[in-house]
Amino acid sequence: MTVLPELLRWVRPVAVAAILLSSPAALSQTFFKDIEDLPIAPGLKEDADSGMRFDSPGGRIVTAVAAGGGSLDAYRRFYEKALPALGWKAAAGGYQRDGEALLLEFVQRGGRIELRVRIVPQGPEKGR
Repeated sequence: MTVLPELLRWVRPVAVAAILLSSPAALSQTFFKDIEDLPIAPGLKEDADSGMRFDSPGGRIVTAVAAGGGSLDAYRRFYEKALPALGWKAAAGGYQRDGEALLLEFVQRGGRIELRVRIVPQGPEKGR
């Protein structure tokens, strides 16, 4: 039965908003345009023109990019803390949840940090 995964996709953003709004810093929290339940770390700003979303029967493929100044370690800690609270489990090379793999790539160029996010269907034969 596929009702539960679809229900979770709808309920999860509401739960995330409730969790994040429980702290004063969350009032300015933003989320990726095409990944409605993935917060953008404070200090980063999404480059909406660099993202892409493709839905297929095999799953979704989403890419997103955000950049800003600040500490690379602080951004990593933000996602290490936030992702498990959103149901993502750490796995080799990234995170997994509901049949999807989430990959985060941080690139530091001078004083700027760029975060590249990718969600693909989980499994070695998918998302290539």
